[in-house]
Amino acid sequence: TILALILAIVSCSETKKADEFKELTGNSLHSLVIKATNGDTIANYSLSGLIDPELAESNLYNFIKVDSFYLDNLKYFLVLIEYPNPDYNRLAIYDSESNCYLIDKSLNGKISSEVIEVQNLKFIKTVERFNAKDVLGLVRISFYGKIDSSFNLVYRSFAELKTPKNLFHQTIYSFSPNLIKTRISGPKKFKLGKKEDEFLFNSSAKSFRSEISIFDTLVYREIANYDSEVQK
Repeated sequence: TILALILAIVSCSETKKADEFKELTGNSLHSLVIKATNGDTIANYSLSGLIDPELAESNLYNFIKVDSFYLDNLKYFLVLIEYPNPDYNRLAIYDSESNCYLIDKSLNGKISSEVIEVQNLKFIKTVERFNAKDVLGLVRISFYGKIDSSFNLVYRSFAELKTPKNLFHQTIYSFSPNLIKTRISGPKKFKLGKKEDEFLFNSSAKSFRSEISIFDTLVYREIANYDSEVQK
C-alpha cells in the first residue's frame, strides 16, 4: 500500500447539489454514493464531487459506510469508502440538506471511523492501517471537529510503527479542548522511556500542532533509513 504523505482534504461548505436530493436520509445518501461510484454524474454532483470521474473502476470498493450523528441539535452524515487502491479512499461529511462540509481524499489502507465524545466535544475519529515500503507497518489516527460553520482535520499523527525488528507506539493519554498529550514507547535500546509530546490547539490553523512531532519524525526517519538500506 502506498503511503500518501500529501494531505488532500477538500472543504466543501458551499456544495453543489441537485434539487431532487436536498433532503437526505441515511438510506438515500447510501444510494447516492453507490450511484456516484457507478458513474452517475448527477449523483456525484449532488455529493460535491465525492468520486473523481477520472479514476477508473470506482465501483470496485471494499465497503461503503454511512453513519449519522447529532451536533448542536443538527443531524450530520459521515460517509466512509474503502478501496483496494488507497487513492480512491474517501471520508465525507454532509448534513440532511445535502450540504457538504468536508471530503478527505488522503486516507490510506484499511480504514475505520467512529464518532467519539471528549470533554463534551464530539469528534470523528479515523484509524488507518497500511504499509510503507512494503515492510513498515503503520497506524495513523485523525480527528475531525466542527469549528464555526465547517468541519476541520484538527489532529493527525501516527500511532504505531512496526519495522521488521522493532515496534513503536504513540498513545494519547490526555485530550482537552486546547491540548492533546501523548506518550511514546518503544524498545529499550532507543531510550524513549517516558518521552511525551504535546499538541497545542492553533486557532488560526484550526488544528492541534506539535512543535517537535516526535513520533512522526521517527516514522519518517525509519522510512528514510529503509530507503538508504535499499540503495546500498
